[in-house]
Amino acid sequence: THIISDGWASYANIANLGGCTYTHKVIVHEDHFVDPNDNGIHTQNIENLWMRLKRKLWWQFGTSDELFSSYLHEFLWRNSTPKEKIFVYFLAAISEVYNVE
Repeated sequence: THIISDGWASYANIANLGGCTYTHKVIVHEDHFVDPNDNGIHTQNIENLWMRLKRKLWWQFGTSDELFSSYLHEFLWRNSTPKEKIFVYFLAAISEVYNVE
């Protein structure tokens, strides 16, 4: 897993979470918003994604701790699936979980 965070001190040991090894890049917004050596490393995309997720969860579901994980998975799946073929991708996802013959 690759994690990109801002320079907040609480994120300093994020690479050692849960006994796993994560790649961790830090962007200090006081210095720059995008890494000058790699313009793909910044926090704006995830901040935008998180804002849209919170808005959707509040609008559609409210907040349920028990169901949060499933709401998050659905949101991320919908976000990464082409809208014009979402039904085809949905059927493919079902066939990966259930043996459909």
